[in-house]
Amino acid sequence: VEIIFKNQYLLARKERHNFMNKKDIWRYKSLEQLENKTWGTATEQDSGLIQKCLALVKIPVVKLSASELRVLIGQSFNPAYLVPSALEILQNDVLVTAGMYSGDLLKTVLDVPAFFWEEHPDLHKSLIDMMQERSEEIETEIDLPEFWRKAEA
Repeated sequence: VEIIFKNQYLLARKERHNFMNKKDIWRYKSLEQLENKTWGTATEQDSGLIQKCLALVKIPVVKLSASELRVLIGQSFNPAYLVPSALEILQNDVLVTAGMYSGDLLKTVLDVPAFFWEEHPDLHKSLIDMMQERSEEIETEIDLPEFWRKAEA
């Protein structure tokens, strides 16, 4: 009986590990790797923002901070890879200060174009659910874009 239980446990653990690897492996890659695109190296002539972005696209998505996600999302880097990580951070602290002011990461995520949310209804629902749960807190801190005022109603 003990051997059977141990085998079942090991099999379930292996299946869970394989599922996680297949589902979440992208998080351990950089934007350059995920998009199979090289942005190159920043030069001294590039602005500080460009230098920062060119460095950040080389970092695995899972290691990006709230501030780094805010910068990349705000500069229109691929939200399909960045928004899920940002939403995870926001679930823990919806008004996290990501380098500028309270709620700046949320505001940046809310500024992602509407077509992204239409193409990713699961992420859209997750964000709306979170905003509805914390609506009073959010509305006292940030001015919601028109698209989100409609979505929240």
